[in-house]
Amino acid sequence: MQFAQVYGHQKIKEQLIRNVENNRLPHAQLFLGDEGCGKLGLALALTQYIYCTQRTSLDSCGVCSSCRKISSHSHPDVHFTYPVSASKEISTQHIEKWREINASSMYFNTTDWMEAIAKDGNKTPNITREETRSILSRLSLKPYEGEAKTLIIWMPEYLKKESNVLLKLIEEPPQKTYFILVAEHSQQLLPTITSRTQLTKIPRYSYKETHAFLDKKYGLEKSSLEQIARLSDGNLRMATHLIENNSNDHAALFRDWMLACYRNDLKSVSDISDKLHAMGKNQIQLFLKHGIGVLRECMLHQTIDNYTINAESSQVDFIQKLSTTLNAFFIEKIYTQINEVIYHLQRNANPKIALFNLSINIRYHFIRK
Repeated sequence: MQFAQVYGHQKIKEQLIRNVENNRLPHAQLFLGDEGCGKLGLALALTQYIYCTQRTSLDSCGVCSSCRKISSHSHPDVHFTYPVSASKEISTQHIEKWREINASSMYFNTTDWMEAIAKDGNKTPNITREETRSILSRLSLKPYEGEAKTLIIWMPEYLKKESNVLLKLIEEPPQKTYFILVAEHSQQLLPTITSRTQLTKIPRYSYKETHAFLDKKYGLEKSSLEQIARLSDGNLRMATHLIENNSNDHAALFRDWMLACYRNDLKSVSDISDKLHAMGKNQIQLFLKHGIGVLRECMLHQTIDNYTINAESSQVDFIQKLSTTLNAFFIEKIYTQINEVIYHLQRNANPKIALFNLSINIRYHFIRK
């Protein structure tokens, strides 16, 4: 992965290159940014630049032996840690899938990754104790080809209590060892981990950048291009997903769910909960995140005069009606409760029970209004 292959973020690229050229690269870095912002691509591009034998002041060469191996995720001195689905698994067991998903996109998220490696959609991502032992073992070895070893930890939020095992290693690393943590939620990382890394915040893409990216990649007609660029809100993973997956199941299902809660139709609520449960925990989280986006638009439509709803045309009427059915207080309450359910699902809560309980709470807000 070259810097040129990562869309945008020119100032961040220039700073990373200067750090390497001036021999001021910190041994532990945290690349922090929202889903779909290209942070993993930047981590891979930086790693390739470090090892490149023919790099320039602008980028790695992309053709030397080190560049080719890093691009294919097969360099013996570059190691990867990422969430897995079983308690006894380690990252190296899924390296082929890791290569495949990186070859197809740099904007994938944990849902995409878990669907690639787990047969059961309800599996919770986890970076295991066995993985931390594997890290210690791999980094204790001398470099094979270069002068340094690098560990890229994708989504270190899933380390949880295993983070403590890495503290001393990050604080007192083996000679010429680099750590690059690629995360989305800093509040889920131990403060002792974040305090030992140099933070690089990766911003979301602007509407203009998203529009240009989609125009170049897909060449859509103007109205569709503008709509998807607004709807994705700087998340290139969401933007490409909206274009490449034409189904709108989450939107229709969320509308049916809200209507069932509004009508106090517990049978329909139960049926929808069953349907969602059958989709798997990761898809449920996507469904709920879609709902959060709808509620956000409801709040903005309700509180800002002449606000243009940022949604697909088929959802605009529903959002307008929902924003008149619930006041701002109850929209905020539902928004918070959905976020809490997502949090608990990530920590292995029972999806069916969590969804039905959430439905009862939402029904209560409609009745109270």
